[in-house]
Amino acid sequence: MITPPNKPTTVAIADDHALMRTALANLLTTRDNYKISIQAENGKQLLDQIDIQGLPDIILLDISMPVMDGFETMMMLKKKYKDPKVIALTMYNNQSAISRMALLGVKGYMFKTLEAGEILLTLNAVLKNGVYFPEEINNQLHLASGNSLYRKIASLKQRELTFLKYACTGMTYNEIAAKMYLSHHTVEEYRDALFKKFELKNKAELILFILKYKLVEME
Repeated sequence: MITPPNKPTTVAIADDHALMRTALANLLTTRDNYKISIQAENGKQLLDQIDIQGLPDIILLDISMPVMDGFETMMMLKKKYKDPKVIALTMYNNQSAISRMALLGVKGYMFKTLEAGEILLTLNAVLKNGVYFPEEINNQLHLASGNSLYRKIASLKQRELTFLKYACTGMTYNEIAAKMYLSHHTVEEYRDALFKKFELKNKAELILFILKYKLVEME
């Protein structure tokens, strides 16, 4: 009896830079054990394609993307698929972003500057062990583990993130309410809850906080 070949690992790549997507796809397709099932320019496109094709074995998810960034996308993936295997992609070693993504449930973290061998090492380790963070990332996560601020940031809901995004554009609260199809009173409740959660006094402090911790991706 002929033993059937092992089924290749399906991989989705979400990154708004076409060159990065192509480079990752080319690297993985040279290995027989990987198959690129989805390429997407942003989180929304990724989620739409997953709805059609099904959840891949592993997802390479850029943090900084237009339309729907990595944080928002990770929240939706966790909500819809409970425990997907997601590796965060980034150009920068940003502790706030690393901590947020880890608290949202990513299984690994990969800098775009990694060599091909390190990229494959990360994917293989996540597939084999369920999670893999390089030593420097583990050290940062250890330092942030006792920081309640990062847990609060990671707990932000989708509606709150949408509100924060509009708040950074200079919209009035009435304009934000209209944009979100909510009452002015509901938007004020979002504002007051966020002020209390992060110990802020006014909209100016809120905007500075959003920018400092890169809570939203501006288009």
